[in-house]
Amino acid sequence: MKTQKMTLALAVFAGLTFGSAYAQSQDQVLHSDQIDVDGYLKEQNVTDGELEQIKGELGKQKNMTQLNKEKAKELGKLSGQTEKLLESQDQYIDEKIESQKAIKEFNKKTAENELKLRCLLEESKSPECSKWVKNKAPMVEDSISTGQASVAKLEASAPVAPAAPLKAFEEIKLIPFAGVTNFQGEAERLETSFAGGLRLESNISDRLSMGVGLNYGRFETEDFANTYSSQPYYGQYFNQFGRGRNIDYSNIGVDFYAKFFLTRGERFRPYLGAGLGYNRMTLAYKDQSTFSSFGQSFGNEELTNSYATGLLMGGTELRITQSIGMNIELQYSRGFGAGNANTGVNPFNAPDQRRLQTLSEEIINSNALSIFAGMVVTF
Repeated sequence: MKTQKMTLALAVFAGLTFGSAYAQSQDQVLHSDQIDVDGYLKEQNVTDGELEQIKGELGKQKNMTQLNKEKAKELGKLSGQTEKLLESQDQYIDEKIESQKAIKEFNKKTAENELKLRCLLEESKSPECSKWVKNKAPMVEDSISTGQASVAKLEASAPVAPAAPLKAFEEIKLIPFAGVTNFQGEAERLETSFAGGLRLESNISDRLSMGVGLNYGRFETEDFANTYSSQPYYGQYFNQFGRGRNIDYSNIGVDFYAKFFLTRGERFRPYLGAGLGYNRMTLAYKDQSTFSSFGQSFGNEELTNSYATGLLMGGTELRITQSIGMNIELQYSRGFGAGNANTGVNPFNAPDQRRLQTLSEEIINSNALSIFAGMVVTF
């Protein structure tokens, strides 16, 4: 009986406990926070205008970030494509250069073959044909008959005679030249503003030639040597002309010369030479104003002088083509045998006329060094 009461009490206590737990569970379910689909608590949204502006700016920056990534990606593709384009352009240029070289080589070979054919057909002895004509072997026909054997043609080579030397006056050269001449005298150091001329030359043999040349030179110098400061007429002279008068010098001459070529080369031909010349020199003051003082006359002084020269030369010819070349030459000359002719001014009463005579003698007896460059036209 006591046991049954304890069992009933336990059953009642268990029922009350289960009911209380069930009620508490129901209350928790009814009053629990809302759960979103991902299983997290969904907080209540709280917002205002400033927050929305911040969110909008954040979204805009996210979009710009994504856009910049896309642009950078496309720019990378563009850079790669540009490099490929540059490589293709370089390849095109290289191919173009190679093709132009091939065309030039083809044209050069074609012209050479045409020249070779013409030389062989005409059997020309000119220097440009020598490398083909001299190797051409003459044809010798030799017939051999033995019973029913046919005639056979045999080719035999014979030695080729060396090219014939040039005959006298076979080669004619026209040489225009220009340069500068420096006169080194005892008291004067003068230099031309222009010196040049024209030569006509022809061969005597392969290494010797002779020619004739026409030359011209001029300069202007200020006459500082005559101040006349100790003369009674100096004051009037100074007022008229100043301390120095300008003197014009001009010279025209003709040369006869010979050259000896040191080598037999066809392109580079150094030489030495010598010759004689005849010159006509004129000296005159530019200011021709005249006056007289104390029995002395001034203003119209002029002098002409004829004299001979001896000359030595050394230089070289450089052939560019068969008929065109260049010439560089260094020349030394000195005058002798002078005789002067005045313009009617008496040197005794004309101090400046005596000055021109002194300057003329200085030029004739000076060592004249010239350097010339010119062109060689061969006929």
